[in-house]
Amino acid sequence: MSSFTDLLLAPHFFAAADKAASSSGIQLVWDFLATGGFVMALIVLCSIAAITASILTWLQLRERVIMPNAVISQLRSIPNYAVKGDIRPLQDFLERDGSMLSRLGSMAISGAFTSKQECHDACAIKGREEIHRLESGIPLLEVMVTVAPLLGLLGTTAGLVGMFSAFGTGGDGSPDTAVIAHEIGVALRCTIAGLFVAVPSVLMHTYFVRRVDALAVRVESIMQETIQHFYQHFEVQRPNS
Repeated sequence: MSSFTDLLLAPHFFAAADKAASSSGIQLVWDFLATGGFVMALIVLCSIAAITASILTWLQLRERVIMPNAVISQLRSIPNYAVKGDIRPLQDFLERDGSMLSRLGSMAISGAFTSKQECHDACAIKGREEIHRLESGIPLLEVMVTVAPLLGLLGTTAGLVGMFSAFGTGGDGSPDTAVIAHEIGVALRCTIAGLFVAVPSVLMHTYFVRRVDALAVRVESIMQETIQHFYQHFEVQRPNS
C-alpha cells in the first residue's frame, strides 16, 4: 500500500500521466479528422484561414495602433500651438507617427483647404479609405461563415451516399454494418467540423464589424474636433495662382 502511494506521489508518475493523456487527446483529434476524408481536409483549411484572418484583423484593429493616445493628446493641443503661433511642430509630429489618426490629422491641419467644410469633406473621403483598409480581413471571415457549413453538408451528403452504397454489399446480401457505421461517422463528423468552424467565425466577424464601427465613430469625432480647433485658431488662405 505504501509503495503504491509513493508511486502516485512521484513527480514522474504525473508527468507520464499527462503525457499519456496528451497523446491520447491528439490521437482522438487525428482520428476524428482522418475519418472525414477530403472534405474534412477542406474544412481544416477553412479553420486555418479563419484563425489567420482573426489574428491579423485583431492586430490591425488595436486602438493604440489606429489612434495612439499621444496623437490624440497632440491634436487636442491645437489651441496651445495657436498661442505660440506655429503649427509646424504638430505637423512634423504627425508625419513621424504614421498611424491612421495621424495621417488624417495631418491632412486636417495641412492648410490646403480654404474652408472648414472643404477640409471636412476631404478628410471624410480619406477616412472612408482608411476604414476600408481596416476591414480587409473581415470579408474572409464572412466567407468562412458560409463555406464551412456548406462543406460540412457536402461531407454529410458524401457519407450518406457511401452509407446507402453499403446496403446489399454483405456476404449474404445483407447490409455491411461496419461500412454503414463508418459512413455515418463520416457524415456526422463533417457536419460537426463545419459548424465548429462556422460558429466562432460568426462571433469573430460580428465582433470585428462592431469594433470597426466603434473606431470609425471615435475617429470621426476626433477629426471634427481637430478641424474645428484648427480653423478657429488659424487663418487659412489659398495662395494666389
